[in-house]
Amino acid sequence: MPEKVSLEVEQDGANVTLQLPGPTVNLRTMEEAVVVCGERMRFDQASNFIFDLSQVEYLDSACTGALVELLREVEPMRGKVALVGCRPNVAFLFKSSRLDTVFSLFDELDEALASFSKRDSRW
Repeated sequence: MPEKVSLEVEQDGANVTLQLPGPTVNLRTMEEAVVVCGERMRFDQASNFIFDLSQVEYLDSACTGALVELLREVEPMRGKVALVGCRPNVAFLFKSSRLDTVFSLFDELDEALASFSKRDSRW
């Protein structure tokens, strides 16, 4: 059985930040991160999730599907998923698949946290 990935997770109220280890993130790593998010939603009243990708040089394209599934879980709770610190090739993955219109991409953690306090016009 493969060993568990070491994720750095911080929670402040409803906001959870996950630092994904680099330089490569594969589907197994992303699925583990999504499981952590689900546990935080169910047991710790989390609804907003920030994925800090600043250490990630390569993100497997299959990871986007896991992120979309997480978004489907948090949206009914008026939660959000944000991505922070995307390197150019990781940002290109989201832009070329037009997922940058689904996920908010931010340069800094503070920007992502501030976006969570803004009222979303969809609600």
